[in-house]
Amino acid sequence: MSYDLVTNDTGSKLVVTITDNDTGAVVDLTACTVRFRWEGDTGAMLTKNATVPTPVNGKAEYQFLAGEILAPRMKIEVEVTDGTGFIVTGTELIELLVREELG
Repeated sequence: MSYDLVTNDTGSKLVVTITDNDTGAVVDLTACTVRFRWEGDTGAMLTKNATVPTPVNGKAEYQFLAGEILAPRMKIEVEVTDGTGFIVTGTELIELLVREELG
């Protein structure tokens, strides 16, 4: 079985490129806030602000902290709030398989 993440890793980073569903064009994230919201199979829910690197190229990323990677599976939602306050949530969840660290 192939896993995407391991619990308690702090060197793992989630990176997404946000595109327009209609055109496929990369979204300009200038003045936008991007949040990742995820849950594990136990129902635990976390919400974290992503970083939008410079130059702005449609990418958003989040560096996981200890205790934030939830086994055995994570479902992640991406939410973008633009500079005027409009919110758009991704239509598909990102699903990652997580294995427990040994020890």
